[in-house]
Parts: sequence; C-alpha cells; structure tokens
Amino acid sequence: MYLLFEEVEIYPYRRILAGKKKKKAVRRFRGNKKHFLKSLTGQAVTPAVLALWCAGFFLGRAILFGELAPFGVAYIAAAMEVFGRAGLGTIPAVILGLVSVSRGLPLYSSILAAVGTFLLLRTIPAGVKKPWLVVPGLVAAVTIIVKISILAFIYPSPYDYFRVLFEAVFAALLTLVFLPALLALKNVKRPFSREEIFYLILLLGGLVAGIGELRINIISLKEVLSGLAILLAAFIGGSGMGAAAGAVMGIISGLVYVAAPTLIGTYSFVGLLAGLCRSFGRAGVAVGFLLGNIILSVYVIDYGNFTVLLVETGLAAFLFLVAPPLLVENLQSLAGMPLENVLKQEVLLKEALGERFHKWARVFREISRSFEQVSCTVQKDDQGQGLQKLLHLTGKKICSDCILYQTCWERELYKTYQGLLDFLALKETYGKAGPEDFPDELRRRCLRLKELAIAIDCLYETCLANRYWYRRLLENGTVVSEQLRGVADILENLPGEFEIYKGDTGPVLRRRLKEMAVQVENLTVDRRPDGAAEISVTKAPCGGRLECHEKIAPLLTSLVGQPFYLAATGCTWREGEGNCSFKLFPALNYAVALGLAGIGKGGSFVSGDCYSVFDLRGGRLALALSDGMGVGPQAALESGVTVSLLGSLLECGFSQNMAVKTINSVLVLRSARESFATVDLAVIDLNNGEADFIKIGAPASFLIRGKQVMRVIANSLPAGILEDIEVASEKAELLPGDVLVMVTDGVLDAGRQLEDKEEWLAGVLQGVAGLPVQEMAELILKLGQTKAGGIAKIPDDMTVLAARLIKQKTRAI
Repeated sequence: MYLLFEEVEIYPYRRILAGKKKKKAVRRFRGNKKHFLKSLTGQAVTPAVLALWCAGFFLGRAILFGELAPFGVAYIAAAMEVFGRAGLGTIPAVILGLVSVSRGLPLYSSILAAVGTFLLLRTIPAGVKKPWLVVPGLVAAVTIIVKISILAFIYPSPYDYFRVLFEAVFAALLTLVFLPALLALKNVKRPFSREEIFYLILLLGGLVAGIGELRINIISLKEVLSGLAILLAAFIGGSGMGAAAGAVMGIISGLVYVAAPTLIGTYSFVGLLAGLCRSFGRAGVAVGFLLGNIILSVYVIDYGNFTVLLVETGLAAFLFLVAPPLLVENLQSLAGMPLENVLKQEVLLKEALGERFHKWARVFREISRSFEQVSCTVQKDDQGQGLQKLLHLTGKKICSDCILYQTCWERELYKTYQGLLDFLALKETYGKAGPEDFPDELRRRCLRLKELAIAIDCLYETCLANRYWYRRLLENGTVVSEQLRGVADILENLPGEFEIYKGDTGPVLRRRLKEMAVQVENLTVDRRPDGAAEISVTKAPCGGRLECHEKIAPLLTSLVGQPFYLAATGCTWREGEGNCSFKLFPALNYAVALGLAGIGKGGSFVSGDCYSVFDLRGGRLALALSDGMGVGPQAALESGVTVSLLGSLLECGFSQNMAVKTINSVLVLRSARESFATVDLAVIDLNNGEADFIKIGAPASFLIRGKQVMRVIANSLPAGILEDIEVASEKAELLPGDVLVMVTDGVLDAGRQLEDKEEWLAGVLQGVAGLPVQEMAELILKLGQTKAGGIAKIPDDMTVLAARLIKQKTRAI
C-alpha cells in the first residue's frame, strides 16, 4: 500500500494540486530521504560541487591573528544559502580544515558554531526578505552564543569576551563577502561586476591563507599561488586590478600571518608594475612581475631570501605563462572589462602616476646626494684623525699619572708627537718596533718606554682594523648612493616609457584593423625619447598566414607615417593555442645573425657558462656571456643569476655601468662564501653600428673584419670579489659583415701550452671569417676540444658566441 501511494504522488494531477496548496513557507534543505541521500553520494558530486567542498577545507584552515577562525562558519552559511543542499558537504570539509590547524577548546567551540549555524539556517523560511542581512546576523549571533557559553566554564578574562566579539564581527563581514562571491560563481555565465570581482579576490585570498605554511622543499605554496593570482589579475584587469589583488593578498597575509605592513605595499607595487606591462601580453606581465620582485628584494629590508624569491616568483610566472589560453580568455570575458575601457583606465592611471614617479625620483635623488655628501665629508675629515686619536689615547692610558706628563705632553708636546710619529713610521715600514726604536731624546726622558711601545702596538692594530671597516662602510655608502641615483633616473624616465600617442591614433588603428577583419586583442603605441614610435600588438593566431607582415604592418606604417620592421615575434601558428604577439620597431639600418656552441667540462651537459641576448629600447641589441666560479651546477647557478639579472636591469632602463655595479653588489652581499662570475657584455646599436663592450673578469673578444682580427681586452676582476669595481667600457664602430666572437676562458685555455693563449684562436678566426656564424661557432668549439686532447680532457666549460652585423635590406615595411 505504501508503494502504491508513492506511485500515485507522481501523477501530473497530484502535482497540480500540490502546487495550488503550496501556501505555507517550506523549510529549506528538506525533501524526501531519497533526494537528501543522493546529495551526499558520489552520483551528485559534480566537479563544481567538489570544488565547493574543497574550498571549505582550506577556508577552515585560515586562522586570523593565530586564534580567530571566522572563515569556516561564514563559508558554511554562504554556501548553504546560495547552493542549498549541495552546500552540505562544506560542513565536514570546514570541520576537517579546523581539525588540521586547531586543538582543544577552540576547536570544539568552532565545530559547535559551524553545526549550530547549519541547524539554525534550516529554520529560516525560503522567502525571507533581505537574506544578505539576516544570514550574517545569524552567523554573528551563533558565534557569540556558542563561544561565550563555552567560555563561561573556564573562568574567562575580559580579553576572551572581546576576542569572541571580534570573531563574530569578522564572521558576519566575511559572510557578506562570500554570499555575493558564491552567487557570482553560481551564475558564472554572465560577466562579473566590479564588486563581484573584488569579493572573488577576497575569497581567493582566504583560500590562499588557508594553505598556511605548506612547502615543497624551499617553495612556499602560499607565495606561489599569491603571485599567480596577482599575475592573472594584472593580465585580466590591468594595473588597477593587479594592484588591488596585491593589496588584498597583502592584507589577508598580514592578518593571518601577522606579517609586516610593508607586505601590503610590496604586493601592490608588484601587481601595479605587472599590470603596466600588460600591453606586451603574458610575457610582459610576467617580466613586470619579476622585475618588481627583484627591485624590492634589493631595496626593501627583510624582503626574503633572494634565491627562494627567484624560485617562487619564477614558478608563479611559469604557471601563468603555461596556463591554458582558453582558461585565461574565459576569465577575461567573465571579468566584464572590455579592452577599450581598460586602455582608457590605464591612460588615466599613467598620467596620474607620472607626477608621482617624478616625486619619487626626487626623493631617491636627495637620499643619494645625502649618502654622497656624507662619504665625501668623512673621507676628508678622516685623513689625519686616526693618528691624532691614537696618540691622544696613548698619552691618556700610559702617561696620565706620570710625573713627567706636563713636560712631555704640554711643554714639549711637539717633540713628543714627532718622536711617536717616527716610532709609528718604523712600525709601518718593518712591521714591528720595540722600546729601543724610540728617538734618543724620547728614550732619555721617558720613564715608561716599554709600556708605551706595547700600548702603541695594540692601539695601532685596533686603529688599522677600525680604518679598514670604516672604509668598507664608506664604500657601501658610495655603492648605495650610485644605485639610488640609478633608480631615480629610471623613475624619472618611467612616465616616458609608458607614454602613448595622444589624439586618435590608437582608436584609428584598431578601427582600421577591425575593418580588415583582423581581430586585435591589444595594441599600444609607445613613444621613444627621440620621438619615434614602437608598436606592440597582441592578436589571435592567423594559422601561419603572416597577417602581421602582410596586413597589419603596412597599415600601421601608413597610419603612423614612418617605416617599421617586424621584430620580437611570438607566433603561435596554430589557432586555439593562445594569442600571437609581435612588435614593430622603427626601421633599423642593421640586423645581427647569431651563432652559439658550448659544452661543459669533460663533455658534461651541465655548463657553468651562461649567455643571453636582449632586445633593448632604441634599437639596441645586448649580447651577454658569463662564466660562474668553478664548474658544474653551482657555477651554472652563479652565471645564470648574473645573466638573468643583467638582462632584467638593462631592460628595466639601468645603464650598462649601473647594471654591472648592481650585479657586483648582489654577488658580494648575497652569500658569506666566495662567489663570483665574469661579465662579458656587448651592446650593439642597430641604428649606426656602434658597439659598446664591458668586460668584468672576462677574456678577450675578437672582432673580425675581412682577414684582420682585432682583440677587445679589459683587465678587471670578476664581479663579486671587490665591494666596488671600476667599470670601463670600450667602443668600436662596426661595419656590415664584421663578426664579433665572444668566448669563455675554457676555449682559450685549450691553448694554455702556448705563450700567448689568444694567438691560436686569432689565427683560426682569420681562416673562418667567411663561414656562417653558427658553423663558425661550432668549428671553434671543435678545434678547442681537439687542442685540449679530446672531449674527456676539456679543462673547463667552453662557450662560443658569434654575431655578424648585417646591413638591412628592404626589411622596412
């Protein structure tokens, strides 16, 4: 009979009657047992529901100030309100999160508050008005009632009551945040509003906070995910959203981990810089993010271990770059921020920041000038102060109670000083001096020659040590002054770096491209100091049809009114694999063909040499080669850091000299052990063929012109040995067809049995000048291996970098 009744209930006529009688408020989360159990089985668990529950686990782990747990109960209330029965799984998930981080009475009270919130939510009618006010109020009330009731049994202090009150307030506020955030995720098909984006960022910040101090070796998952969130926000919403995401991550980290207040500003600065580079695509955002972290690591105290920072930020940037393009595009569309609006916002932001950058530059310049003035003043005053203090202390310690004090230090003061100076001169010359070395007149008069000699000896050694460390301090002050001046120059020029053309150039370019059925995701026109334009374009891939060369470049050339050539192309070829990005530079007179060959010591695949090529503003190309101390992974790490940081500083706007000095300071200060690397840098101006060479501890380079081979030599120690190094540069005028060959010392050491190690390579280069540069590099490496006695006998890592200057043909478009 029971089964028959169940079958009758499903007739359409019965459902119509049930709909007419539905007058009373229905209790939420109720239904027949079949549906309730189904919501807790695997059949009802979709990926979205599983993600909802997993988020509850991490939010349950988030603890504010080390003792407040408002995230879990707020999340349960919001999930039950928005998702109904599907949110039941958040309760055990939150409880598991609480169990993983808490113990004892705080754990029991938090679990009771979570369960009590669920039970009371069931009593709220479905059609209640203003749920956004009722649900947070209920959460706050349950938190206060449950936790104060438990506290009553343990003789609480007034602080305990205030703590519960604060936790209830935080829980109510977080409920107000989670309700619209989860509702936006439920209606994910429509674009998010600005408020919803902010609520989602707060939700994401809570999830990151719940990860806690989980680490994989030295890598903090919290830092990696925070960086990834900032990168995504900066790419999707530009500099404004990047800075906002950084601020939220910094604030939540500060509340959860009681971190330094500077964390908020540093995260915001990194997000802002990443967003400002958004016009250069994903790679530009990643470079801006890495540059921001590197700059802050140098100039912010206690920013973190430099090596760990590089690994964490590098991993976050890598995850951002390999993220599926479809996922990023979906997030960008959900953000509801059209590209035109973002560009307009960035224009206004850049104009507003211009004045601020100039003010910051003045501050850094004033600080730099103050360091410089103090160093100069102290160096002038320090010339004669050391000896004067030494002689004064000697008289005070040895002669103050002597019966001849007035004779020696008042009436015969000049003779006494002269005798002591003569004694010090002997000690400096021969390294030691005794009582018999004092002048005759002083020996006849002084009653304490032995004590005087011992005192001068001790004080003199102390004086030398103090003078050494004092000079080291002054040298560091000089280095800081120079680096601050470099930062000031960069900040001064930064508004110009982001200055875009006024007028209608940008909209016209985008409109004309649209008329040609070319979909452009992003387009920026940057103006160089000389007035020329550099255009960056990001668009959907064309499938190898070379639209960048055949369609876009001619149109942009005609609109801007100057010839361009295509460079820095990031072509994806296949549609659906992500956006294609390319740059158009003003037509340059020259191009460079590159060839590279290298091998590790004894034929090892791990080489301590590292190289890189950088495209710099103004049509300059930088070739960098570095040899780390020793061989193997440690040497590879040293040279890799050197080349990477050098490229970042040069691309950021540092001069070559300042970049090399900054690298030297980093290598000196980053570790107490000996650590150094050579720097071989060549910067070629592709407008006029001028080359600027800087060598720090690097071997000679060779410039081939026809059958003539010229050497580029510099005598200086590698970076990381001395506190301050003199950076000397050599300039040369390159002609079309000239070949520059840069090698590490392993190649030259292959001819170490010769009196002139460079002679054998110069002779080889005379005969291979006409080869393509890649074949030339490989041949030099093979000859070096043969000269060393075979691959197994290679004494050091070998690397060859060859570059030929080529006259541009009709490459301008």
